Amino acid sequence: MTFSFLLKRILLGLFLTAAGGVLPLLMAQAAKAQTSPQTTNIQIQAKVNPACKITGTQNINFGTYDPLGAHATTPLDAQGEVSVKCLPKTQATIKLDEGSNASSSSSCTAPLRQMANADARLPYGLYKDAARSEVWGCDLSNAVEYTAPNASPANFPIYGRILAADNLPSGTLDQLKPGAYIDTVQVTVSF
Repeated sequence: MTFSFLLKRILLGLFLTAAGGVLPLLMAQAAKAQTSPQTTNIQIQAKVNPACKITGTQNINFGTYDPLGAHATTPLDAQGEVSVKCLPKTQATIKLDEGSNASSSSSCTAPLRQMANADARLPYGLYKDAARSEVWGCDLSNAVEYTAPNASPANFPIYGRILAADNLPSGTLDQLKPGAYIDTVQVTVSF
């Protein structure tokens, strides 16, 4: 073995050793370059519709109506309430129907509500204001309009009134009889 042959073998060994360490790195880089990740974006979306719900009501109880005494010339007033919860910025309309015993000439625009006791009727009104001047009905002209500022429940008072006996429609006193009178009014929230 000559020195040059030996030197060639040593150099070849060093080269192979060095290549053995570099070659896997080069192969890994090549593999990595071939499998580089691909990216894209996806959209995530949802739609929230306007929403409202009735969260509570308070019935109206007039108590005792005395048409020949205390209420002969003074109306009997009482108050109830409806609570509504809407998503913010939702525009809602709150309607009160004519009641289950409405007069035959009643309409949503001009409700003529009556409480019933068998065949007897006692007229009453429901109003949006404490002065009882704005009838609350089931028409867009007399419903309550509401735009929710937030998602907290909002309370809407319902002002009730039984007219003084002197102001009741003709013949009403003649058919009144002692006992309990009742009516059911449906509350509707549209949005």
